[in-house]
Amino acid sequence: MVGYPVLSRRKKPSSMRLPAILVTALTIVALLPRAPRPALALGPAPVMLCPGPIEEGESGQFGMRWPGSYLLTPVFVLTNNEGHTAGRGDFAAIYRQIVGDGVTETHWVPVSTIEDSLTEHDETFEVGLFTVTGFVSCVITIEDDDAPAITDVAVTSNPLRGDVYRSGENIDVTLTFDRRVDVVGDASLTLLFGDGDQNTPRQAGYLEGSGTRFLVFRYQVQPSDRDSDGIAVSSAEESEESGPIHGFSGTVYARGTDIPIDYTHAGIERASDHKVDGRPRVEHVGVISTPPDGWEAYRAGQTIEIALDFDTDVVVEGEVGLALYVGLVSDNWAEAWREAGYLRGSGTDTLVFGYTVEPGDLDIRGIAIPHGATAVRGSGTIKASGTDVEYLEHFPATGHLPDHKIDTAPPTISGIYLTSRPTDGEAYAVGEVIRVEVVFREPVAKSGDLQFELDIGGTTRLASLRPEANPNRRYDNEIEFEYQVQSGDTDSDGIEFRANSLKLNGGTIHDRAGNAADLSHEPVAANPLHMVGTNP
Repeated sequence: MVGYPVLSRRKKPSSMRLPAILVTALTIVALLPRAPRPALALGPAPVMLCPGPIEEGESGQFGMRWPGSYLLTPVFVLTNNEGHTAGRGDFAAIYRQIVGDGVTETHWVPVSTIEDSLTEHDETFEVGLFTVTGFVSCVITIEDDDAPAITDVAVTSNPLRGDVYRSGENIDVTLTFDRRVDVVGDASLTLLFGDGDQNTPRQAGYLEGSGTRFLVFRYQVQPSDRDSDGIAVSSAEESEESGPIHGFSGTVYARGTDIPIDYTHAGIERASDHKVDGRPRVEHVGVISTPPDGWEAYRAGQTIEIALDFDTDVVVEGEVGLALYVGLVSDNWAEAWREAGYLRGSGTDTLVFGYTVEPGDLDIRGIAIPHGATAVRGSGTIKASGTDVEYLEHFPATGHLPDHKIDTAPPTISGIYLTSRPTDGEAYAVGEVIRVEVVFREPVAKSGDLQFELDIGGTTRLASLRPEANPNRRYDNEIEFEYQVQSGDTDSDGIEFRANSLKLNGGTIHDRAGNAADLSHEPVAANPLHMVGTNP
C-alpha cells in the first residue's frame, strides 16, 4: 500500500500515524475491485461550498472548487462521523472519486440523510477530502423532524353565561401534541383580544398537562378586557435558534428528554363563541332588608335597603343613587318615582342603597326597580376597583317585589252594621244576642279585650268580642262584637251607635304593616228594626 503523509483534520501533518478515517477509507479502497488509490490534491486547498442544514430523510449537496489548476490525479470524497453526533445510520456514506478539469470547475457531490422515528437533537457529520494541507471538509447538520409537534389548538372552556366571558372568569386553551411532552418552568400562550384588527395580547399561563399530550393554558379575564367578535390565539413561529419567537413561550421538551418541541402552530383566527367583556356588571338586584318586627309591609320612617351585586369589586366615586318605583300602576311613572341614596359597599362587589319610606307612600303590590340604564342615577361613577373601567350600565328591571310592600296609612273604619235580628222580627228579648260588625277598609289584626259601645234606650252597654269562627285567621276586614240583652234593657226606636264607639280597652288593632287603626267613625242613627225589650 502506498504511504501518504499523515494528515490531521483541519491541521498540518504532525506524525506518521494514519488517521482512523484514512485507514477506513483505504481499507474500503482495498476491497473495491481495481479501485484507484486516493491521491492528494496538489496546489491551493479547494474552496468548499457547504450546504445548510438538511432535514432528516432529505438530500442536499456540497461543492468543491479549486482557485487554480491542479493535477488531474483523482481525489476521493469521504464521509466522517468521528467526533460528531450523527452515526452511520443517520446518513448515506460517500466514497467518491473526483477528476477535475484542471481549471476552476465546481464539483457538486450529493449528500443524503436517513429518516428515523427517534426524537433527538440535530446531529452533525463531515463530508470532505484530504489535501496536502489536511482534511478539508463541510460539517453537515441533520435537522431532526421528529420533535413533538402541535396538532391542534382549541379553546376548551366556556363562558358561565351565554358566549361572553366576564371579569374573573377563566379562559382555557389546550394545545394537543402528537406525543407526550414535559413542561420545564414557566410557559405561556398568547391570546389576542380586540375587535377587527385592533388586537391586544394577553398571556395565558401554563396550568396543567405536563407528561401528557395535552397542555392547558389559562387566562383570567380582567375588567379592562373586551372582545365582541371572539378571542384569537396568536400563531407561533420559531426563530433560527429553534426557540419560540412569539405566540408561545417557555421550555417544553419531548417526554423524558431535553429535546425541544416544535413550537410552530397556526393558532386560532377567531373563536366567535368565546367573546369577552370584562367590564363590571350587575349580576343581581335585590332588596336585602325586610319590614321590621315581622310586619308584612314597610311603614313611614323605615328604610328599604337595595343591593347591587357585581361580578367584581367596584368603587363608588361622587354622588350615586338608585331609582325605584313606589305604587307603580298603569303609567304613573313620574308619580311613583323615588330615589335610594348610596349607603355602603365601595371597594367590594356589593353596593347598598337605601330609601326611607315617607308618609303617604303606598304600594300594595311591592316596590319595583327599573332596568340598569335608568336605575343608576347621579353625577358620580361606579368603576372596577383599581381601574378606570366603568361598570356596564345594563341589568333587567325587577318588576313588582311582593315581599316588599309599603303601607303608611292606618286602617280606617268603612262601616258599622247590626248583623243579628230579633227572634220575633221586631225587638230583642232578654237573653237574645245582639251582634255588631265593624268593617275596615283593609285587613286588620286585633288583640286584647276590645269592646264596642251600644246605645240602648240612652244607656251605654258594652259588647264584647265574638269568639273567632276560624282561630287561625289572623287578618280580617271585619271585627264582630256581641251583647246579650239583660233585664231592664229597652229601646223603643232601635239601637244606635254614638261616634267613636270602638274601644281598645288596652288592646290593639293594626294592619299588616303595623299601622295602628284609626278608630274614629261617625254616629249611626237608631234602626227601628232593632228595638230592644218592647213592642211598638
